[in-house]
Amino acid sequence: MIQQKLVQKQTQKMLFSPKMQESMHILQMPIIELKNLIEEEMQANPLLEEAMNENPPVNISPKIQENDYRKDLRLTKAPSLQENLLRQLGIYAVSQEDTEIGEEIIGNIDDDGYLKATCEEIAQALAKDVSRVEVILSAVQTFDPVGVAARDLKECLLIQLSAKGKKDSLVWKIVENHLDACSKKHYDKIAKLMGVGLDEVKQAMAEISRLEPKPGRRYSDKSETQYIVPDIYVKMVDGEYHILNNKFHIPNLKINGFYTNILNDKKSDKATQDYIKEKTRGANFLIKCLHQRWETIHKITEFLVKEQVEAIEKGRSFVRPLTFKEAAKAIGRHESTISRAIANKYMDTPSGIFELREFFSGKVANGGNGNGGNGNGGGNGDVSSTSVKMELKDIVKKRTEKNL
Repeated sequence: MIQQKLVQKQTQKMLFSPKMQESMHILQMPIIELKNLIEEEMQANPLLEEAMNENPPVNISPKIQENDYRKDLRLTKAPSLQENLLRQLGIYAVSQEDTEIGEEIIGNIDDDGYLKATCEEIAQALAKDVSRVEVILSAVQTFDPVGVAARDLKECLLIQLSAKGKKDSLVWKIVENHLDACSKKHYDKIAKLMGVGLDEVKQAMAEISRLEPKPGRRYSDKSETQYIVPDIYVKMVDGEYHILNNKFHIPNLKINGFYTNILNDKKSDKATQDYIKEKTRGANFLIKCLHQRWETIHKITEFLVKEQVEAIEKGRSFVRPLTFKEAAKAIGRHESTISRAIANKYMDTPSGIFELREFFSGKVANGGNGNGGNGNGGGNGDVSSTSVKMELKDIVKKRTEKNL
């Protein structure tokens, strides 16, 4: 017979209050998300305002002028293909009709740079003359990038050859009359049909291979780019490293003194006093969270500059084994805090931009003197997994280049 017993067991469980959760959320945010959050809070809380030039970055050296780093912090996104074409249309168009037709053409160009509608369809949609649409299309096809607004690959390549002054050349005639044979590499057949030598055809093919089959590619690739804005800048000044918190995108906040005066005015009604007290608590909490965020990230960076100085100077291949536990012990924070603080954060260093997480790498025994892993890294022949990955990547790259 199975006996059931009621056993009382005491366990420890960490419960996070809503405020603690919000604080951790702010700590974990990348800088652009944090910027958006602050802007939303400033809209929702009239007590919050920007404090101009009141709180300089922590430990910023007086030797470093503001312009030394602020110019690097601006986040600019390259224009899309359509934006680029519309700007050129604005220069070309001499009438409202030209602008209207041009905008319709550009609106029907796909990410690869090809026109996906016929001139007849565009003319019908706008109730315009087909001949006028063709004139504007010819103009758009002269815009940058070269080859844009073509209706097929052949037209795209011919536009590029025309721009190079190659109209009616051998390469032009091959594209115009034998593009299918080109794709199948039937060089002998092309040479025979055109009455030229095989070497001439091969030279023409080499020129064709340098043309861009997707002129919009460089714009469509950028549309997927995730722009990186470093939270921390590490600069070498007079032989010493200086740490700059990136506060260019994040306004310094303070509580508007006007509302503080109302709060201190005994004549103001209770509802107003209660409203201002509530908003004051919210504002103070946000300001405190931001200060703690900067302080924590700054302390972690100081630790990394000390422990990973070789990687900061020379690159990823020199990252040494390092754990959250070591960082937590060094700066007096919990390991989970370290993990949250470095999430989606980047550091600009003399050897390039690092994701902070890259500096925390597992240990790989380097043969011979390896002693297993105790997480303290560096000695006895042990290397970081990051440096191993970089070395393997370099080996693969060199072998690939050798085989080309």
